[in-house]
Amino acid sequence: MRCVLGVDLGTSACKTGLFDLQGNPMGIARGSYAIHRPQQGWAEQSPDDWWAATCQAVREVLDASDVKPDDILGISFSGQTPGHALVNAQAETLGRAIIWQDRRASTEAAWMAENFTPEELQAYTGLAFTPDSAMPPSRLLWLRDHDPHWDQVRWVLQPKDYLAFRLTGNATTDSNSAYSLAHAATLSYDADYFARLGISPERLPPVCDPTSRVGEVTSRAAEETRLAPGTPVISGTIDAWCGIAGAGGAAGQAVDITGTSEVVALIISKSASVPGLGAMTLAGDLGVLISPMQLGADAMVWLRQTFYPQQGEEDFATMETEAAVVSPGSDGLIFLPYLLGERAPIWDDQARGAFVGCRREHRRGHFARAVYEGGAFAIRHVLSLAEEDAGLDATELRIGGGGSKSDLWNQIKADVTRKRVACLEVIDTSVLGAAIWAAAGLGIYADVEAASAAMVNVRKWIEPDAAAVDRYDTLFSVYLDLYPALKEVSHRISRWASDAGASSGDATSGDKT
Repeated sequence: MRCVLGVDLGTSACKTGLFDLQGNPMGIARGSYAIHRPQQGWAEQSPDDWWAATCQAVREVLDASDVKPDDILGISFSGQTPGHALVNAQAETLGRAIIWQDRRASTEAAWMAENFTPEELQAYTGLAFTPDSAMPPSRLLWLRDHDPHWDQVRWVLQPKDYLAFRLTGNATTDSNSAYSLAHAATLSYDADYFARLGISPERLPPVCDPTSRVGEVTSRAAEETRLAPGTPVISGTIDAWCGIAGAGGAAGQAVDITGTSEVVALIISKSASVPGLGAMTLAGDLGVLISPMQLGADAMVWLRQTFYPQQGEEDFATMETEAAVVSPGSDGLIFLPYLLGERAPIWDDQARGAFVGCRREHRRGHFARAVYEGGAFAIRHVLSLAEEDAGLDATELRIGGGGSKSDLWNQIKADVTRKRVACLEVIDTSVLGAAIWAAAGLGIYADVEAASAAMVNVRKWIEPDAAAVDRYDTLFSVYLDLYPALKEVSHRISRWASDAGASSGDATSGDKT
């Protein structure tokens, strides 16, 4: 049976999925890897671990299905971003890669903010963005000044581009993954921009459309993966974009992808912008107001580890049961979900998480429900900003990612956002989205929009509960006041923790979400 292979290189695992041309899954597998945190605010992974996990997951998905390697029409990728894998001229990996959670480049981000105006950055890249420690230019400046391998670097590759490099031998990237570096319209690196940065753009790969064919599976890669040599490889794009396509979103709809982090997007048919959110092209005539947040389902992992340590790694049942019996609003307990700082919409590395409103009568279940609700409040926060800017109210909220397994959380999201929620047949929307990009790149469908419409299916709908909606509306206004009220205190605590050397040493985590 003819099929396409989607590969999603996430934060905690690589997932592979074989799909027929109607989007029905024929097999899904995963391979995991660790995150290394050698210093406070640092987050690294081994690119060689990415490749090993990918090879394992591809072999397993072939074993779990009746698909023969020759039946796979093509492959494409979804990947965590931004990340920076360093490769030398001999195609050897140089050390660990910085991943999206890493916040070490704050000094470099501050330098960029002082030396580039927003208008200059938009002229250079076609994108209005705020310099931030997670932004690729800030990271490149840090690598240039601090990484011991920098002089040996031939290519700096995004995570999914590293996989494509290992499969094909070709270094490339796509127009979305090259954000803040290459111009979104010309797909080229501006010489003046990089001269001012003091970095040679020759270290960065050529930029192509996400539907472009970037090569074929080499004989060596075929031996490691059991894929057929010569299988076409399509570039693919950022996991958020793939997740949106894998959710089947159309103009006027909102999408929430809850993986380790959270991505909320409002799909539009015109370009728009709002402070703290990114306005970019999704595919074809579709635009997207997109907001990446630091914490998604990883908040549930933290909740399980901290409040429910007796539960197994994949066991969330007890905490969900306890949270479900607590009334909406957690009896006045509110959670601010900034455990790793925050990206959209506040872009504050030093923001801190908080439980506010604790009383003697609160029990473990109250704290659990408050975490679920805090995540939903964060979604409403960014979505309401996007809706206001675009001048529309989203007709529905499509939910995907590992966090969408939770019926309780899905209902809370419906109640908090006041949106009808679509639960999808394939929750691994980034894996399906990568397959959708493959189908479009191979010409099976006219474009990504057509492929998404044909390959995405809704499992069920959840309607908001009117009584809960009213309670959450009141608490949401309180939620919005918390960050401004706590900002200075959070910054003082962060400075103290940095000076005290908190959380030092090479901590390693391998949680799966």
